[in-house]
Amino acid sequence: MLPLASKNNPPMHFPMNKLSLYTALSLLAFALFLGGCRKEEVPHTTSTPSETEEILGADRYVLMTYKSTTIPAGPMKGLSYKESYISYFDHLPTSDGVNNILERNTLFGRFGSDGGGLLEAHGQIYRYSNAVNNHAQGDLLINNPVRLTFSPSAQAIGERAYLESDADGFSQAEKNFAIGEQLGFLIQPPAIDRIIEVTTFDPKTMAKLPAKILISEADKERIRQFILEKTPALSGQQLPRLVLGMKLMVLHEGTLIMDAELQSDSRTNLSRDCYLVAYEAKNGGRLLSLSYLPNTGRLGTPSELLQYAHDEAGDLYLLAQGGDLLGFYQNSLIYRIRHGRHEVDPDWQVKISDLGLSYPARFNGIYAYQGKLLTMVSAHQLSAIRSEIPQDEWQYYTIDLATRHAEPIASLRPSSAFRQGVNIATVIDGRLYLRYVRTSSEAPYNGYYTYDVATGHATPAFSVALQSGYVADFKKITLTPQPR
Repeated sequence: MLPLASKNNPPMHFPMNKLSLYTALSLLAFALFLGGCRKEEVPHTTSTPSETEEILGADRYVLMTYKSTTIPAGPMKGLSYKESYISYFDHLPTSDGVNNILERNTLFGRFGSDGGGLLEAHGQIYRYSNAVNNHAQGDLLINNPVRLTFSPSAQAIGERAYLESDADGFSQAEKNFAIGEQLGFLIQPPAIDRIIEVTTFDPKTMAKLPAKILISEADKERIRQFILEKTPALSGQQLPRLVLGMKLMVLHEGTLIMDAELQSDSRTNLSRDCYLVAYEAKNGGRLLSLSYLPNTGRLGTPSELLQYAHDEAGDLYLLAQGGDLLGFYQNSLIYRIRHGRHEVDPDWQVKISDLGLSYPARFNGIYAYQGKLLTMVSAHQLSAIRSEIPQDEWQYYTIDLATRHAEPIASLRPSSAFRQGVNIATVIDGRLYLRYVRTSSEAPYNGYYTYDVATGHATPAFSVALQSGYVADFKKITLTPQPR
């Protein structure tokens, strides 16, 4: 294990994309409470390794875990929140009982109420942040995408946050984002003036850029009429708000795919149907197409919890989780947008009902690899009660892309996952790793398995000590050599 970071102020627990006034005030009170107990923070800087520091290899194997923490004293005593821990190795971990919570080698941050993870894109790693910001005078950093930064030597993981403006600092509004090779794309719900635009930022410096996609009045009317035409039950409802991209935002071959909703003034979505818009992913990008998915419920999650995956042929596979979080409607499905296209493929989809289960179920998580889709399916009807300890209620499945045949992975028992979304798999050094957390007393496990798609054989790869919490994500990046 390598020395990484000193502990920052622990974040508050709150829904990932929602920020109520009460929550904001609670966060501020907590931050002030912590500020009175800690030494004054200094602004974050990326340090240069000294001549005496050991220079590591270029590979970084990045592990993220989480656990619940209770505030022991002060005005917020007894409040429980989830905290994340991100650390790295310069080699592939292979042992049992890895512990990544050490004072000097872990980056501490928030963990969302319904899950958290890491977004890997073009050799970089991103996530949302809500830690007490050490970039600028103790402002609260909420719902902002950040890029993790790594030093050539065994130093702390740093963070570069999306900066709204030099004057105004960090916006605390909910956001969604997608990362391209040259541009990052970010969207927020429209303000009072109803202007909708996709702004851009530099994926490395995280600085806001002038390029943008402005959703014109003509586009807004076209999208509105498309929704009302496809879902006549919405006619006559007071739905003044058009919201784009807050549940799904993904780049697909130069196209930006986003979800669309009509909402009431209270921000209620009355439709169980889903609608997609496709825009050119460039400055002034045009509206290309509209797609419709009837009775499919919630389309996705914040960008660090991917509910979509590209396969080796460039086709994009996406997941609709169903009518509600618990999956009481038999309408969860996996659908596709073909390589070179930007609308939903009408000839390919896998419905949860195709599995022939005897109870309401839904898909959760998606990954494409060697002609297969990997996903998780609820192993029984989900309850409305969520335990602090994640339940072993999800069974891994594979789906053949050519035949659409789905079958459970027999070598893995049901395991746990976040109900909102989970990054279930990753490919590292040519091997497929599956996140595998079993919390029951029978065959417990907290770590990763390798999985051979050809043979269906699963093998334990490494486990993590429960002192570190439950594993959330695992990525690998290779640092680009810096000129001397």
